[in-house]
Amino acid sequence: MREHKKNKMKLADLWLRLFHRQVAATAEKKQKLADKTFSSILVYSTTALGDYMFNTPALRAIRQRYPQAKIVLVAHPKYEQLLTRRDFYDDVIFWNNKYGTLSAFVREAKTFSPELAVMLHSHIPYDILSAGMIGCRYLVRDNYGKDIDSLSRWLVYGVDAYQGHIIGRKMQLAGALGCDTHNSDMVVPCDYKPLPKPVGVFRVGFQLGASTPIRCWPPAYFAELAEKIITRFPGSEIVLIGSPQESELARQVAEHATPEVNAAITSYVGKTTLPQLLGVISSMDILVTGDTGPLHLAIALKTSTLSMFVTELPESSGPYQDQDRHCCLYLPFDDPRVTDKQVPLKAIQVDEVFGLLTELKTRLSDKVSLSEGELGRDQ
Repeated sequence: MREHKKNKMKLADLWLRLFHRQVAATAEKKQKLADKTFSSILVYSTTALGDYMFNTPALRAIRQRYPQAKIVLVAHPKYEQLLTRRDFYDDVIFWNNKYGTLSAFVREAKTFSPELAVMLHSHIPYDILSAGMIGCRYLVRDNYGKDIDSLSRWLVYGVDAYQGHIIGRKMQLAGALGCDTHNSDMVVPCDYKPLPKPVGVFRVGFQLGASTPIRCWPPAYFAELAEKIITRFPGSEIVLIGSPQESELARQVAEHATPEVNAAITSYVGKTTLPQLLGVISSMDILVTGDTGPLHLAIALKTSTLSMFVTELPESSGPYQDQDRHCCLYLPFDDPRVTDKQVPLKAIQVDEVFGLLTELKTRLSDKVSLSEGELGRDQ
């Protein structure tokens, strides 16, 4: 841990000890946690889109555990247009988890008088500090296996070491509150309108970008994959998605593609709101992507995916539900085939991806045929 982060944590701990000692965890609080009924709850999910999606099963479980409670979600402002449904929480406070906006956030959150703070995914130390300043008496947090030093004294419960999927971590935290943790399916956070698709068209989506270049597959590879798809499956449509910052990646795909391939490509890169993006993804037959937010949106939408991993294990952050709908390619970062550490996914070859995509398409077609046959027998 960097020194300045440690110093921030020490200062946060000092502030809480000086002015908010009532927040500290006690043996009594720990004993009461699973059985206590809370009337006002603050749930932190202030990081990336994929993180929020991983948190949705826990949000559902918390709502079911405390049906009468006032539940307020704390989320990053860049997802304001996406977080419009109120199935699992009553209100949202948008906060960037920065010191400069801490006071304003604390003032707003205090109006709800929350008793419990559930930190599903947030930034240390301002999450714990703000929860104490707001007056929450019970603090629980997913620590992601990181040492939070003296700030641990303020947690009634914390998830530290955990082997398994991120969603499982969240459900362990919810379980400590006495929640039912059986339903681990993710939930889309807003209403959307599916993009129309002609009957019989095989629509494959390409998510071009990710939070970091090391999670991106090269544009030239996407162009080559598109050519293989339209050659093997005539009449197919290739749909590109991505943020405005990924427009250059879309341009590079077009640059590497033949005129015939470009005629089959529709680009929505930088052209959709987040709710519109849901509509586009929901219309795809398969989404090809790296480890990034739209992958988890697709899984929640029950759109099949073919995802590529190098820096993370699919068992940790890949598909967790409906696994028969999804395929993952994993190549360890230290594999000798990874010769370009800046673009490690370059080591995953187009033929390998196309082979898996073909297998997944066949599997999905067989599943549809089986379902239709069962339906016919029922009638």
